[in-house]
Amino acid sequence: MTSKRKSGWLTLAAAAGALVAVAGLAAGCGTGPAAGGSPVTGKAPAATAPGWQMQPPPEPAGTANQALGAVSCSSSSACLSIGTYDDDQHGYGQFAETWNGSRWTVRTVPDEGAVYLYGVQCLSARWCVAVGTIGTAGTIGVSSTDFVPVVDSWNGSAWTQARPPVPAGATMSQLAAVACSGITACTAVGSSGPGPGAPGLLAERWEGSAWKIQPVPAPSAGGAVLAAVACPAADACRAVGSDKGGLFSEVWDGSSWVIRPVPVPAGGSGAELNSVSCTAADSCEAVGLYSKGGTSLPLAEAWNGSRWLARAPSAVSGATSTGLDAVSCVSATDCEAAGKAGTMAGPPQVGVLEKWDGTTWSVQRKVLPAGDTWAGLSGISCTPDLACEAVGYHGPAVDSTHLLALRYSS
Repeated sequence: MTSKRKSGWLTLAAAAGALVAVAGLAAGCGTGPAAGGSPVTGKAPAATAPGWQMQPPPEPAGTANQALGAVSCSSSSACLSIGTYDDDQHGYGQFAETWNGSRWTVRTVPDEGAVYLYGVQCLSARWCVAVGTIGTAGTIGVSSTDFVPVVDSWNGSAWTQARPPVPAGATMSQLAAVACSGITACTAVGSSGPGPGAPGLLAERWEGSAWKIQPVPAPSAGGAVLAAVACPAADACRAVGSDKGGLFSEVWDGSSWVIRPVPVPAGGSGAELNSVSCTAADSCEAVGLYSKGGTSLPLAEAWNGSRWLARAPSAVSGATSTGLDAVSCVSATDCEAAGKAGTMAGPPQVGVLEKWDGTTWSVQRKVLPAGDTWAGLSGISCTPDLACEAVGYHGPAVDSTHLLALRYSS
C-alpha cells in the first residue's frame, strides 16, 4: 500500500518523514504497551450525490501543524490513517484516526521515544499493522541514537508494538511500507545500513508468529531504497523503489525476490515511485513523479506480469510540479491516485486526485479549501464496494496545516 515516507533515506536531521508532507516537499504482530483512543470525533457530512465529499477529521487537542499520511480501508466503514503533528509545545508526535462509516476518531499510538510510522495495512476494523522506525540508544558511534524497525498492531481498541529483527551491523533501519494478503502473510519493505549515507534494501516477512528478514538482491547502481509494496497473494508481492540509476522493482514469487527494471520516460531524470497497488499478480499500478525540462511531472508505471510500462498521468494546468504520492486500485481498469501540484516558487499548492479508467489517467479533482494556499493528499485507499478515502493536509501556509480527508462514494 502506501508509504508515508517515500524513498528518501532516513537521517537524524530529517527522520520525521511524515513531516515532509506537512512542509509540502517532494511523506497484531507482537507485544508491548497498548494505547487507547481519544473521545474526540468528527462526523462526515452526508453525501448527496456520487463523487468526492469533504470530511472534517478531528485533531488531537493542543497540537498544531497536523497532517494525515498513509491510510488503509478494509471496507467502506473501516479505515485507519496515520497522522503527525509538529508544534513548539509538544514537538513532533504521531497519532492515528479511525473511520467507522460515519465519523473519524482520534487514536493515540504507542510512544516510546522517537517513533515514526510510514505505512499501514488493514484487513478488518480489528486488524491493522503500521510500520516505521524507532530510535534507541546508540551502540555504534555514528550517533547517540540508532533507528530500528518497528511494527504497531491495532485490534480495534488498542495497540501492541513489536520490534522486527535488525540486519547485522545496521544502525539506521526503517520500514517504509507494508502489505498483507492475510493475517499470517505480511511483507514490509524499507532500508537499512550502517549509517545515514549508506542505505541498503530491507524486506521482512510475517507468517503468523514472527518477523523474519528476507534476502533482497540490490541493483548494481547502488543507493537503492524500497518505498512501497503490494501483495495480492501470499506468494506474489511487488515492491518499487529507486537507486542512483533511476527506478527498479522487486518481485516476490513465494520463495525469493528478483529484480525487475522499471523504465523512466524518455528524457526524464530524478524519478521516484511512492506507492504501488496490485489487484492480481499480473496487474499493478505504481505512481510517483520525475523531472523533465525543468518541471516535475506525474508518473505511473503498469506491471503486466512480465514487465513495467510507463504511463503519462495528466499534469495540473499551470503547475510546474505535479506528483502522485499514493494509489489504490479495485480492478485493472479502476484506480485512484492522490498527490499535489504547485509551482517551484511556492504557494498555492493544491491536492490532486487522478483516475485511471483502463485507458488514460486524468485529473479528477483539485483540492484547495477556501481561504487556504497549501494542500496536499498523501494517502488513498479504495474498497471493492467503490468507496475511497483520500487524506492529507491543508492550511493558510506551509507551517500552519490541518487535517484533510475526502470520501468518495458511488
